[in-house]
Amino acid sequence: MKAFIILVVAAFLMSSSVVGGDLAFAEGIKNRFQNKEKLVYDVYFNGISAGYIEWEYLGRKEVDGITVDVLSVNSDTNILNLLDLDSEEKVFINSETSLPVRVERDIVFFGKKEIIKEVYDQEKGQIKITNSSSKKKEEIFAQDIPIYNILQLLYFFPQDLALEAGEWMIFNLPTQKMKIKMVKERVLKFNGDKRDTYFLIGRGAKRFSLWLDKEEKIPLRLEFISLAGKITVVRKED
Repeated sequence: MKAFIILVVAAFLMSSSVVGGDLAFAEGIKNRFQNKEKLVYDVYFNGISAGYIEWEYLGRKEVDGITVDVLSVNSDTNILNLLDLDSEEKVFINSETSLPVRVERDIVFFGKKEIIKEVYDQEKGQIKITNSSSKKKEEIFAQDIPIYNILQLLYFFPQDLALEAGEWMIFNLPTQKMKIKMVKERVLKFNGDKRDTYFLIGRGAKRFSLWLDKEEKIPLRLEFISLAGKITVVRKED
């Protein structure tokens, strides 16, 4: 449950073609906000309001000699006795490749504070993860390249990626791989209106559903079903 809200959905170990690293965001990260100050998502558990997730674009800067787009993502969720999470995160994305360079997380989980940092080395295929609350303060993981971060991947899905119905795609995450398939184009009832979307699914130990706006490829709705019930994340429009 904790991992789902923080990362939206778990990673999955499967086999298929791996998506390459030459994909680019057609309009750039800043333009994906369409002049909005923030992108806000409401979180529901079994249809009951349980919190929010919000994104904000913080501009460009240099990190380790790389020009990056900086995004903040804040979430506050409380689901019965299952999850009490307050998190502030920053995601640093390479402005040329749209791949993650660094992720910094400041998390309070049931009153326990954790500070986590992920540093991505796309050339070596390594991720260094430090966690203030872990016995192993620093761990280095090897992964096939390109390496994605699930926040960056799902909320800012590559616009130039062709979606073919029935074709599984594999994305390398820091410690696992995630499998996603576009099932079909579907009309979604959204905020009293109807929107054309791509309907995608993820498969593995956990399952999720994702509705991407057909034009923007920005998620309008995500669903995750656990033994305890259904968690839904819905885009909130102005």
